[in-house]
Amino acid sequence: MSGKNIRLARLFKNKKNLVISALDHVMEYGDQPGIEDAAKAINNCMGTDALLLSRFMLKRNWLLFTKENSPIPIIRINWSSSFYYPLDYRQAYTTIATNVQEAVEAGGEAVICSLFLENEDEETETYNVSIFSEVVRQKEILGIPLIGECYVVEYKERSKDEEVHAKVKRVSRVMCELGADMIKTFYTGERFNEIIGNTPVPVFTIGAERLSNDLDVLNKAKASTDAGARGIIFGRNIFMSENPQNLIKALNEVINDNTRPEDACRKYDLK
Repeated sequence: MSGKNIRLARLFKNKKNLVISALDHVMEYGDQPGIEDAAKAINNCMGTDALLLSRFMLKRNWLLFTKENSPIPIIRINWSSSFYYPLDYRQAYTTIATNVQEAVEAGGEAVICSLFLENEDEETETYNVSIFSEVVRQKEILGIPLIGECYVVEYKERSKDEEVHAKVKRVSRVMCELGADMIKTFYTGERFNEIIGNTPVPVFTIGAERLSNDLDVLNKAKASTDAGARGIIFGRNIFMSENPQNLIKALNEVINDNTRPEDACRKYDLK
């Protein structure tokens, strides 16, 4: 037993699947509707199992994480140019913005770090692996769980769905073998179970694009967990909902109690 095992057990709390949200967008590109007021956004995510955010968002709003139903804070470690959407960067240069010790000092119970591979630049990708491996070394020393984020830059190019699926499968496994304790990645459709079968740690899927309604959010969560994911990490699809608290309750019922998404929508007056 180690500190990391204790923290993982505290994260999962014997639940089958987790509902996690994310507010780390503004660390990457500074301007995200719904996170102008961080305290309000955090309150909108109360009741989730965990919340992704920056170290300084946690330090400024630490009191909110002392509430009984507050989520476990997960600190974003890396900053990457490919997340800087205003300028449409695609080269995936990345750096450690917060080390694991600093994340722990701020109150983080886990950390998240991306690994960018297969972007046609061997030197940059080798450097990215060195960064990810350094984060692994730091989190192992301190006993902090690490979510490895498999971010595929070309995900929005829908003509490459098969390539995206294959890349997600490869990169997710690479991160596991480098030391990730959990994986955050894209839901790739009907063959997503192949990614689960190739990934020996818990996998969470992301919302990616902002979905058009709450029912679509619930359906995506159900499809993910039906394929073997251990939960979801949805940012905008939770904190930008008209009723985020009810959506969180509905998500929990859909992915843990086998409630039909349509029934959950009616029960919680979602759209």
